[in-house]
Parts: sequence; structure tokens; C-alpha cells
Amino acid sequence: MRHQELLRNYIDIINEAEEFAQYDLEEKWGKPTKVAPSERGKYKGRSLEDLRKSYRALKASGPHPRGSAEYGRMRELAFAIRAKTGWGGVGESNGL
Repeated sequence: MRHQELLRNYIDIINEAEEFAQYDLEEKWGKPTKVAPSERGKYKGRSLEDLRKSYRALKASGPHPRGSAEYGRMRELAFAIRAKTGWGGVGESNGL
């Protein structure tokens, strides 16, 4: 009996997820991002392995509170790593 109840709940969850997936979601960014010209190309000459090494070292020394310099640097490194792997069409040709 319990098995059937769990199965019904699972089916209900799947049906709700399918209904939700049919909606056209229009996500928008909170505000436009501006990058200072002096910050562009900051990681251009560094290898992917070098960036990952720096990221892991910062992560190991954490956790870093949101808003701190270390937290900001980790976010920059994470973005640079994504850019160098071709994520989202961002790449070194775009100034990283």
C-alpha cells in the first residue's frame, strides 16, 4: 500500500514538472555588467591549469565571506576558467 502511495506522489511530481517545463521562461539579468578596461584581459596569458590551481588554493583557504576580496577573486577565476573552456561563447578572443 505504501509503495502505491509513493508511486502516485512520484507521478504527480513528474506531471507538475512537465507542466512547468511548458512555460516560456524569460529570464533577465538584474543589471548590466560593466567591466573596467583595466580588468579586461587580466587572465589572458595564464593557462587553464594555472587558473584552476589558483582557484583550488583560494578555495582551500576559505570559506570566504561574500563581498570579500578573496570571494571576488574566486568568482573572477571561476569565470576565467569557464571562458577558457568555451562556455557560453565567451573566450579569449573576447578579451579574457
